Amino acid sequence: MTEIIIGILSAIFIALVGFIYNRNRRIKAYYEIIWKKSSSLKPKEVLGMRPFNKYYYQRQEDNLIGGSLNKKENVLIVGPPLSGKSRAAYQALMNLSKPHDVIIPKCTDINRENFLFPKHLKFWRPRVILFDDLHRLVEQQNFEHLLEIAMRNNVIIFATCRSGMEYEKVKKKMLDKNMDLETIFANNIELKRVLEDTGRKIAHEVGKTWDEVSFDGTIGSILMPLTEMKRRFDECTEVEKTILRAIKNLYICGIYEENQVFPLNWIRTLAKKDGLEGKDFEWNGWLENLESKELIALVKDKVQAEEVYLEYLVKPKSEMSNLDIFEQTLAAFSGVTDALLRLGNRACVIGTVELEKAEYMKTAITAFKEALKVRTLERFPMDYAMTQNNLGAAYGILADVEAKAENCKKAIEAYEEALKVKTLERFPMDYAMTQNNLGNAYGILADVEAQAENCKKAIKVYEEALKVYTLDRFPVQYGGTQNNLGNAYGTLAEVEAKAENCRKAIEAYEEALKVYTKEELPELHASVADSLRLLYVFCKGE
Repeated sequence: MTEIIIGILSAIFIALVGFIYNRNRRIKAYYEIIWKKSSSLKPKEVLGMRPFNKYYYQRQEDNLIGGSLNKKENVLIVGPPLSGKSRAAYQALMNLSKPHDVIIPKCTDINRENFLFPKHLKFWRPRVILFDDLHRLVEQQNFEHLLEIAMRNNVIIFATCRSGMEYEKVKKKMLDKNMDLETIFANNIELKRVLEDTGRKIAHEVGKTWDEVSFDGTIGSILMPLTEMKRRFDECTEVEKTILRAIKNLYICGIYEENQVFPLNWIRTLAKKDGLEGKDFEWNGWLENLESKELIALVKDKVQAEEVYLEYLVKPKSEMSNLDIFEQTLAAFSGVTDALLRLGNRACVIGTVELEKAEYMKTAITAFKEALKVRTLERFPMDYAMTQNNLGAAYGILADVEAKAENCKKAIEAYEEALKVKTLERFPMDYAMTQNNLGNAYGILADVEAQAENCKKAIKVYEEALKVYTLDRFPVQYGGTQNNLGNAYGTLAEVEAKAENCRKAIEAYEEALKVYTKEELPELHASVADSLRLLYVFCKGE
């Protein structure tokens, strides 16, 4: 009897150890730092490869950042490259009036079905999540899922983001997910450029002569050795420059791992396109020379590069547009599915804010189709479904600018392929997301043909999404889907059963407004309220 009990307890213990191990492995896959005391953070944990100087130039904005965090308010730091956003975030966390526990996510795709948000046991200590380079994070699959969980858990949201086009990209990306950036971050603090007199004082404090500074109005241009690194780039051999240009083009196309880490085989693939080939020992020598010049860092069979150096120092052999770089890089990676998917995702994101929307979407579509030649339903069902979903999104965006009916139908076909894998029983969250996307495609198609039929199809799939997106579990998605449902019923009311469909449209909009309140989501509230007002006018008219 004793032996049986011991055996049972041993089996339970082994199962528990396995469960804990797998849970920890899943958590570590998504986070750089997990609930570390803010005052114990190391510079490298926030700044990565960027240089750290003990001297810090205190600005008026720093007081606003620290004051907001101490009041447990969400904060977004915005500014141009090298304006010191990450360093300001680090200083704010180090100087909080009382320590917070900090979590820092990795810049990686999120699988909604197995994603875990780490438990926090020190209930007496405030919690903050740092999204450094928000403009990079929003490009990752299902990033909004992490953001929503953090918000539901009352974690302070602290983020940095580049200004200009990158900021606009983030706003649009989040609005597409029914999230209002400017509402989430009530404190949007911009780090502005400094005057040359201030720059000279900072240079003096850090022991630099003005001649060795490439000043552009940002503090980072003083602290980072851009003049020296430019000299080193100019002194590189043509082979070394070709390697750096290949890395830069991979960076532009989004073909890299988190923290700007580039697998060597990807670099060699693109360099070969420019005529550079070599044996392993030759590549080892070239890379070691570049590392000795501190232009890159070697990490096993991968290369890490500082994005500032890539953007500011590495000059092309001949001028090319980014779109041309995408097309040439796409041609070089035929059959390399990981690279193709990254390029396609990056093209989709850029295409939402650039004027050449159609061209970028076509590039993304080509990349996804190439990937699907390898990622087939039979061999890689999960990857197949994800790629089909991305393909559907690209066709949907392309439908905004050309061949609306044709591209909507292709989007619908792609989403339906994804649903062969993403079923309600096995992957409920992905199922709901894809159904919602499918409904949007049917709704757009209804604008140009078979209005009643396509509206009914849209309604059907939105109702499928609402089997998962309930008000209590997924309020943001619930509100967005109810808004979409209201649009579909409203359009259907134009062609049949006006009274009944108006009533259903009104009900859906009112459900959406339970989430889109004037206080929490004013922009989305105004949009839905305006749709509801116009619907009332239409419904009362004869």
